[in-house]
Amino acid sequence: MRTFRLSLFAALFAPLLSPLAQAQQPPTYQINKDLRTLTISATDHAESDPDVADLHIGFTAYGPTLKAAYKSASDTSNAILQTMLDAGATHTDIQSKSQRVSRLFDWEIKSQHGQKYSVHQSWTVSTAPDAAALILDAAIQAGANDSGNITWRMKTSIPLESEAVHRATTRAQTLATELAKSLGATLGKPLYASNTMKGEVAYVNGYSANTMASLEVDKAKFTAPAPLAIEAQRVERTATVNIIFALE
Repeated sequence: MRTFRLSLFAALFAPLLSPLAQAQQPPTYQINKDLRTLTISATDHAESDPDVADLHIGFTAYGPTLKAAYKSASDTSNAILQTMLDAGATHTDIQSKSQRVSRLFDWEIKSQHGQKYSVHQSWTVSTAPDAAALILDAAIQAGANDSGNITWRMKTSIPLESEAVHRATTRAQTLATELAKSLGATLGKPLYASNTMKGEVAYVNGYSANTMASLEVDKAKFTAPAPLAIEAQRVERTATVNIIFALE
């Protein structure tokens, strides 16, 4: 949703800071009878289909001993990696994020039916949006029981941010022109401008370790379903501009 905010200062201003100081921080003004100003803020946004999907893939393996847990994790880790490669990911697409070996607390040992150790590993896989569902499905089928979050993004956000700033600036210019006319004045040149940018992070949640645990129990009976129906979310950037115009 697009929003905008207006404020008009009927006071008269003149520069107080040197040009160098003004380049380093927002200018400060003092009253001067020779110059009237209009300050306006406007917000607008731009959005686009993403061209990268960052898949968050991970798993947790358990065992009654450290050796058993590590052996289970090693087998699962290598199976997941190979399956993702077979599904179309490349080694350069895959980045290891974390590896953790730990002994469980007493209450965890009870909930895991006597398993005393756990090994957790996770990756981030960057791929084209239309390949996300297939690679995610392959990883889960291979044992990635803590997976599914997807972050959608652009390879570079500069064009989207530029469009958002352009739209916000155009809106500010149009509103300022109309407001100046309603006051019987003419909008002059901008004296100062700044902008802030907000990025909307788009993601979807996926499976957790607890969700997949029941599937592993009956793995021999489990029939692999079709990949999840995943649709990419649009990436958005929102810009707010603040502009001081002279009134003539």
